Amino acid sequence: MQKISTVLLVLLMGCSVESPPESTSTEAVARKNKTVTSIIVNGRSAYAALLDDQGTNGFLAATRDQVANTSGLDFSWATPDPTNPDLAILYQGAGEIPNAAFTQNGTTATLNLTTPADYPINRCVINMNDGTFTCAASGPLTFNVSWVQNGFGSVHETTKRVETLGPVTTKVKAEFTTVTATVNGTWGGRSSPDLGGDLTDSESKTSIREITVAF
Repeated sequence: MQKISTVLLVLLMGCSVESPPESTSTEAVARKNKTVTSIIVNGRSAYAALLDDQGTNGFLAATRDQVANTSGLDFSWATPDPTNPDLAILYQGAGEIPNAAFTQNGTTATLNLTTPADYPINRCVINMNDGTFTCAASGPLTFNVSWVQNGFGSVHETTKRVETLGPVTTKVKAEFTTVTATVNGTWGGRSSPDLGGDLTDSESKTSIREITVAF
């Protein structure tokens, strides 16, 4: 049990860093043994740290680019395999979604979506002993999530970072203002009440997020 907890703590550290607004002037490029999705945004986003009582750790970020008038969803979470304590199941997706699926007004946000057929989702099985993994395409997932600003805090940040989680590497360059929020709802058939999250505004500054998935 300690092995599971320790490895998933590392996964959480990789997942749950606050995300800047990202939406979807999105370009996905297939390269040898990997895909690269570039997301460019000037707008708002809502972020949630995903946790549940089954040991799931991860994040999701829903976004709106107010210049390009596009929306996007970026998520990644890992859960212990209930049939094998040496394995974790990772779900990861990033790409455009319909504008109607995501609304954000600065103090609240909602995401109501079943991912379209052309939205790319990866399901990876990770060996927590040696870090090896296998990945395959996943079917659609459903999200019904709401955010409400809770007044606990705010931050203005300029950031440049690289995050790695199994086969997924995310590069971020951004400047934004964030307020804390309480998050409720369901995501990919999972749920947990009163999760931590935030609402973010790029304040007319452009942010860039590049997600690489190696196969």
